[in-house]
Amino acid sequence: MKVLYTGIRHESYNPARRDSFEYVNFFLTLKNMAGVEVFEQQFDRILDVGKKKYNEELLEIVRREKPSLLFAFMYTDELDPAILKEIKERTNTKSIAWFADDYWRFWNYSRHWASYFSWVVTTYSRAVDWYKNAGFDNVLLSQWACNEAEYKPIDMVKDIDVSFVGQYKSGRGKVIDALRRAGINVQCFGLGWPNGKVSHEEMLKIFGRSKICLNLADRKSLLDPSVIVRLFFRKSINRIVPDFHFVDNLRAYLHFPIIHTHARPFELAGCRVFVISGWSEHIGKYYKEDKEIVFYRTFPELVEKVRYYLPRGEERSLIARAAYDRTLDEHTYEHRFRDIFKAVGVN
Repeated sequence: MKVLYTGIRHESYNPARRDSFEYVNFFLTLKNMAGVEVFEQQFDRILDVGKKKYNEELLEIVRREKPSLLFAFMYTDELDPAILKEIKERTNTKSIAWFADDYWRFWNYSRHWASYFSWVVTTYSRAVDWYKNAGFDNVLLSQWACNEAEYKPIDMVKDIDVSFVGQYKSGRGKVIDALRRAGINVQCFGLGWPNGKVSHEEMLKIFGRSKICLNLADRKSLLDPSVIVRLFFRKSINRIVPDFHFVDNLRAYLHFPIIHTHARPFELAGCRVFVISGWSEHIGKYYKEDKEIVFYRTFPELVEKVRYYLPRGEERSLIARAAYDRTLDEHTYEHRFRDIFKAVGVN
């Protein structure tokens, strides 16, 4: 089966930065899947040839190669609606868009693109009804997962009590500060933290060294300047531009604080480490509570569970192993793709 993939190759269109999340987890998974021949039209090419030429090339590739699927990991406005409509209505290629962050982006982004694709994929369960109420029946519910080729166990001496790896955000900062005031030794890594960013290889070692790996689900406040600015500006390819769709942006803004499931719990579980994670919608559907991943719903509960599990290495190991086995059995991106292919009727 031929699949044409479109997405960003490098983070923020910057070739000096690492490969993007979507390239590593989606394109490379497709590339390694048996029975799939994948080729790509990277969004990064727009910077060289322009948006018009890029989309003309995309249509030309579809006509020439006749792929079974066009898979787009949507980012901003790289794709031309007229070209997408041409592919959907005048070729035999089925087009699929994976929409990230529909818990807020549905209102000012995803719903405006859904009609141009054969199918759209969302990871937020409530968004399924939002799409249907907006007149779209071409929606599939999927979920983030683990790329087991990139996230794998590294057995090391457990010399870090508690770790968090991820970008600093105000909500996360408050939790970490409170944990430290409670006497818990927690080390943080990522953009905005004093320890700074770490490479992927360093991150895996940090996971391996940690007795407890945290997944923080806390969101930014609506009063955070980086959230407020979304009312008036949007991303367009690699730029920030004014956006005057105030009603749409306001609806997106009001949904922004929703706690949601993202990829990190699956990635941590794939590294066979012990995880304490904030509770998010339906996360208990993917991992058994206290058997595969330990969840918390309030800050006092987080402190209590950290203190309970820190001295219990054997119990942590059993839970980590159970989550790892569950991940490889059910929660890899290959599993996600196979389910999507089946749902849209391709082999």
